[in-house]
Amino acid sequence: MKNPFKNLWKHSYLRFYILNTLWNYNFWLNCQKLYKPIVYYEEVGEYTQDEFGKMVRQKTIKKAKRFVGYMYKNILYLDNPGMPIKDRDTWSAWKKKNLIK
Repeated sequence: MKNPFKNLWKHSYLRFYILNTLWNYNFWLNCQKLYKPIVYYEEVGEYTQDEFGKMVRQKTIKKAKRFVGYMYKNILYLDNPGMPIKDRDTWSAWKKKNLIK
């Protein structure tokens, strides 16, 4: 005979919200934002002549940083991935309760 109280805490709403809150705070406080430097040319409105006599628009070099993602536990994420769920029965119980989309 199965014990009905065996998975009561394991599949409860309260446990889900506690674990999810701890995961989110831990992720956002310990992740590092990574940026990649990029270099591009921007045209200025002035024209000059090159050595062959052609009209060439002058360009300036611009440098910027582009967001790559968040580094957390040596894995790169674009956004918070959510807490990992290790066993299938807990995942299916929380899915049935619509805690997981």
